[in-house]
Amino acid sequence: MGDLRQTFSSVYWKWEEKARPSRPIPLSRDRPAAGQPSWSARPGRLKYEGYSYTPPQLSLGRRLAAFKATPTTHVTGGAYRPCMTRCCGTCLPLSRNNFYDHIIANMDLNNSLHVRTKSRNCGFLTRQLCYFSFCLQRNCSYSYPKRLRKCVLESQRVSEAIDYASYELAKADDKASHDSAVAKMKLRAAAMTTNMMATLSKCWIRFVGWILLHVLNKMLGSIQVHQGQIEMVKRAAKSSIPLVFLPLHRSHLDYILLTFVLFLHDVKPPHVAAGDNLSIPVFRHILKSLGGFFIKRKLDAHQGKRDVVYRAVLHTYMEELLKQGQYLEFFIEGGRSRSGKTCMPKSGLMSVVVDAYMDRVITDAYFVPVSIGYERLLDGEFVQENMGSKKTPETFWGAVKAIWKVLRTNYGSVRVTFCQPFSLQEFMKSAQTSSKCGGSSSFAGTGMSDSSETSLYGTDVEREEQRRLVSSVAAHSLHAADNCNPVMSTNLLAFALVVLYRQGVNMKQLIKSFEWIQEEIVFRERDVGFSGGTEAVINHALRLLGDDLIEKISHFSYKDTSNNNVEDILVLPIVSLPKIFHLTYYANMVTSVFVLESVIVNAVMSLERQRESRGNEGVDFARRKVLGRAAELCSLLKYEFIYTPPCTSLQTTLSDALDKLVAAELLSSRKAGGASTWCTSRESAMARNIAQSLYHSDTSDSSGDETTPPQQRDADDEQIALNLKTGNGLLAKWTFLTLVLQPLIETYCAAAAGLSCLSGTTMEGSFDVLLFFVRVAVVHLPVLSCLKAFVF
Repeated sequence: MGDLRQTFSSVYWKWEEKARPSRPIPLSRDRPAAGQPSWSARPGRLKYEGYSYTPPQLSLGRRLAAFKATPTTHVTGGAYRPCMTRCCGTCLPLSRNNFYDHIIANMDLNNSLHVRTKSRNCGFLTRQLCYFSFCLQRNCSYSYPKRLRKCVLESQRVSEAIDYASYELAKADDKASHDSAVAKMKLRAAAMTTNMMATLSKCWIRFVGWILLHVLNKMLGSIQVHQGQIEMVKRAAKSSIPLVFLPLHRSHLDYILLTFVLFLHDVKPPHVAAGDNLSIPVFRHILKSLGGFFIKRKLDAHQGKRDVVYRAVLHTYMEELLKQGQYLEFFIEGGRSRSGKTCMPKSGLMSVVVDAYMDRVITDAYFVPVSIGYERLLDGEFVQENMGSKKTPETFWGAVKAIWKVLRTNYGSVRVTFCQPFSLQEFMKSAQTSSKCGGSSSFAGTGMSDSSETSLYGTDVEREEQRRLVSSVAAHSLHAADNCNPVMSTNLLAFALVVLYRQGVNMKQLIKSFEWIQEEIVFRERDVGFSGGTEAVINHALRLLGDDLIEKISHFSYKDTSNNNVEDILVLPIVSLPKIFHLTYYANMVTSVFVLESVIVNAVMSLERQRESRGNEGVDFARRKVLGRAAELCSLLKYEFIYTPPCTSLQTTLSDALDKLVAAELLSSRKAGGASTWCTSRESAMARNIAQSLYHSDTSDSSGDETTPPQQRDADDEQIALNLKTGNGLLAKWTFLTLVLQPLIETYCAAAAGLSCLSGTTMEGSFDVLLFFVRVAVVHLPVLSCLKAFVF
């Protein structure tokens, strides 16, 4: 081997000699003669009259012999993260290829709080006041509307609403004349517009940006933003089409954090819809100067009576902003999530954008779903509200105390993720095309409950199809934001402890489980918001969560498999109330990654227990029964998760999840009376698509199974069986997927059992409260019998 290596080295050394310049290079230090070019004899680098030249180095000969003897290593970790936030290829094929190229895909993360001077030639003041200089260099050349108040009050929609409200007021009060009622409503509309409007100031944006650079550097480790994602937003901002940012809502910091990140990257800050609960002294003027406009949390002052004037003013104000090319930002979930999971979408403000497009006020709009991941939440985890206490209203002194407390605490890192902007025009055309082809106007069933399908204004005259389209846009945006939400270190640690190790675990085993769950998350094309050594990441997450949530017991001794005493650290989660709410809040952000596979696994387990209770023998189940039971479980948990976007049916998504479990050999699939087969989900999907495209039938003369393609009927007749082996880790993975949803299923079962008991008892209180409990219990009585099959 040594002779062979020397032979290859000598051959490639001759090739390297031939690659050198033909002009001779003096290797002595003597000065060359006059008129000759000056060469420097540095090893590997040549200089000719100030020009640097590096000859090609053919180093393959030195490494060729050791190629097979040296093991291949893969570099992992680091700040690089893949840009996995592209649009849906089913309903948005054009937007998927818009603003995206291979350069964006290869960009990595950047800490937005890290400000660098451009060069060493900067002056002394620029180096010392780098934050101030950086904020002055930001691009604030954009303009904002100045006569917006007049446009709102003189609009036809507001005038009609004033006339209607004046007529109702004069009708209710015989002493009030129509003219006085009109004058009163006009003053009310003017006051509403003044209190609502944002007063964006470029000087305030620069000043607050400078303050936040100082403050956030003290309380946060970093604000990580993928440069490819922000580049897509910049490319979309260069067009004349307004952008609508749709972030998930986790903290009060969301209101200014997204504006701050956009300001740092020279993107025009949007107008942000904020609840009137934040309209407190001092902070009200700061938020309005940063683009915030305040809206009522309850649009109607009296229940059952619509405030048409306020709705008209809000609708017109947002429509005028879009008409003048301004950017909008509102939280599609409405309020902040109290459980850590993504809430159901609210379509009120979304209907304004869709109505503006349908009325041709704007030609198009780009929606940008955004997710903001916190390693530690600034607002707390809503423990008191989860325990049943009322929400504490925001006050000035309460905000001051909270800020003072926040400034003295470390909250780790924050990850801001921008999804690829998608066109509202393309989405509407795709939805209408699907409706003309025989599908629903809101695409296929998603298994998600439509919690809000009403429009902000004009619900009485709005078509049902348009309300469905609004709900589809909201659900699609929310699913995109939830799917790109990164898993932070505290989320993964809390998830591992809550799901697997509620009774504690030693550090060595926790590291293995942490790495395994991280690999499973990345394998499912979800990103994580941390990097580095696993033990260092776990210790960092333990410090952020604190000793009041997770207890660390040092010098803990236990016996390993060889019966040897091993000393390690015991990590023990505190699962008593209300501490468990803290951990569950962080853990719930990871549950959505495994929810579909956990649904399939729990469906199979429920069928297995049902068969054992009946005394039947057998080892497998029909595929259609597994999917039917899984769809049943999804229906029970429809208020908890977003299973699929509106353009994809829930049945298809569950079928793909089942195929993935078959490909992972957790389940085995075979035809009735045939041998077991394993196939990938991609192959199964391809087979189903080919079968559906090649099969033709006359639906007017056929019914029942005759309208189903033969291959689809064969797929429904497949037999699904467990394929668990203790030696290859399949049993541990199956148990893990089962435990992901078991606590939630048991909670639903306990709640249903409690409500059924309450329905047969006499309760004190008002009739309305009693009727509410009885009505809910009646609805959940059939749910109780269904849930029994899913509980161990």
